[in-house]
Order: sequence, then structure tokens, then C-alpha cells
Amino acid sequence: MEALPAMVFDESEWILADAVLDDDTLIASSKGIDADWVVTDGDEGAVSGVFFHPSAAARCRLRLCYAPFGGVPPALPDPSLSFLPPAAAARSSSFGLLLLRGPWSTYYICNPATAECRTIPRPPKPHPYDPAVALVASPVDPARFHLVCALDASGGGYRFEIFSSVSGAWRQASAVAASADPIVPGSGVSAAGAAYWRTSTPAVLAYDPEADEARVILPPPRCGDASELWQLGKAGDDGRLCCACVTGSAVVVYCLGPADEWTVLGSLPLAVVGGSEAVEWDSGDPIACKEPPRPLRFESTNLEVVLWVDGRVLAVDLDSRRVREVRFNGPAPGHDEDYVSYISTVAPVAPVASG
Repeated sequence: MEALPAMVFDESEWILADAVLDDDTLIASSKGIDADWVVTDGDEGAVSGVFFHPSAAARCRLRLCYAPFGGVPPALPDPSLSFLPPAAAARSSSFGLLLLRGPWSTYYICNPATAECRTIPRPPKPHPYDPAVALVASPVDPARFHLVCALDASGGGYRFEIFSSVSGAWRQASAVAASADPIVPGSGVSAAGAAYWRTSTPAVLAYDPEADEARVILPPPRCGDASELWQLGKAGDDGRLCCACVTGSAVVVYCLGPADEWTVLGSLPLAVVGGSEAVEWDSGDPIACKEPPRPLRFESTNLEVVLWVDGRVLAVDLDSRRVREVRFNGPAPGHDEDYVSYISTVAPVAPVASG
């Protein structure tokens, strides 16, 4: 496969941090390489990489894959991920823990950074083939988590089934969300102790497993237009819910505040250009791309968003304007792949109780 044309950045505005480095290059800074441009695996709290399948059509046959951001892949105890169960798909992540879904409503909780994986007891009744799930872990103690699944309620709207790592059992929530709009597949995220999904309205469905409260939230102003591309994520030290929305002229990032009001965190101006030539990001100019970027689910304690841009998966820091690229071992999957962003930590995977 022919290599994609390299993006060119002006260092006064953007910092390129996606060079592939070998052992010789790593020691070459004394031979003319600007060390400020060498970023290995990002700052602490930056998104580490993405989990995906090489082909959505072959998801049932191929093992889950991981691709890191930055120039040097972080050391995993098992880079092949052989400790993970076969035929399991990544569904959600939270504070270093990864939620997998296998056949027959089997769920797994794991941490690839420590090569630990444990099976969660099956729910009382089978879940749908493609359930709307989200992993909600505690930032203080990630070993304490809730697995939240949104299901159709018999009287309309959504009900919720929750597995708690503390009780080791599933329970049925008393709260029911009135929204009858379909949940967008692969949109589940967690932030500030709650689970969130996009719906087709568009709107945001929310459930707090500790408070047992459900609600439907209006999306940010520009995201109400069905033609706009938008995605949910978690960003910032306080782990707030954020939304990245691609408009005609910018990537705008919002955060959810008190009273479910959205405020703008920042924006990245962009310009969609035609043709097959390589595009450049010059100082003071908008991000240039051949087609509108597609926001992906993101998770970072920094202010990073994850975008699919012209066949590349990029993490863009709103504060530093640093750009890091995912390095795939082979052809990059398409923008419709269900990427799950992941922060590498040593969060323990405690034995899962069976209630």
C-alpha cells in the first residue's frame, strides 16, 4: 500500500509528534534533530492509543488490535494481546480499564497495560447482539466500576441494567429514560461518574449508576443539525463530559456544565480542500483536509480530542496544539470502524465478585 502523504506543520502554530523512531534515531538528537519535536508516548493523562478490529466485516474472526499514538509505542507486557479472550470486541474504556463483549452476553474487564483480564458474571437475561454499554470506573479507585447497559423499556423509553464490581451482581435500575429515539451504535462513554450515549434525535441519553438517575440532555447548539458530525468524550482533570462537533469551518469542543448547559472549551479552524495533492497546515491558517474530519470517541485527562482526518487517526491537544498520530501495523481501518480510545495506566483488575 502506498504511504499516505505526510502532513506538514509550521512549528510556530503546531507541534508534530508522530515521527517513527528507531534505536539509532533516538540517540541522534546530538546530530541535528530538534529534541523539542520528539514526543514518545505523550504527557501523563494523554490518550495512549485506540483499540479496533482490522476490518469491521471480519470482527467475528480477527483478534482485537491496539495501535498507539506518538512515535514510540508504549511497552505492553503482551503486545499481541494474547491474554484477551478470542472473538471479543472492545466496547468502552474508563481510567485505564477496558470493557470487552464476547458471545452469549459475556463481558470482560481488563487492563492491557498489566495484561490482566477477568470475566464478569453474565446478566440474568441475554443482552441484544449489539448492546448500548458503557464502563463507568472510579477515578479514585478504578477497580471499583459499574457496567451500564441501556435497554428498550416495555412501555417505551430506556431502562438500565447495571453490574457493580462491589456487589458482584447485576441489578435493574428503577429510573427509566423517556426518550424513544434509537441510540447511536458505538457512542457510549463515561464521564463524571455517569454513562452517556448519543441518540438519533439528536440528543444525549444519560444515566448515573450511583444516584440511579436518568435524563435526556439537549446536544450543544451546533450539534442539533443532523448534517453536523459530532461525538462524545471525556476530557480535562475533572473528567467532564465533552462533545467534539465538526462544523463547516471548525472543530468546536464543548463541555457539559451545571444545569446541563454546554460551554465552548476551544475550537480548531479548518478548511476542506479538493484535489489529490498533499495538504499542509501553515502558520495562522485553518486545518486543511480533503474531507471533513470525523470526531471519534475520546478520553483524556488533558484537553485532547481524537479525529479521523484523511485516513489518519490523530489526537489534537487544544491547549498545546500538539498533534499525535496513531501508528497502525498495516493499513488503517476506515472512519466507520468502532475505535475505542484508551489511557494506559496500572489500574488493578481486582477479582470480580459473584453476587
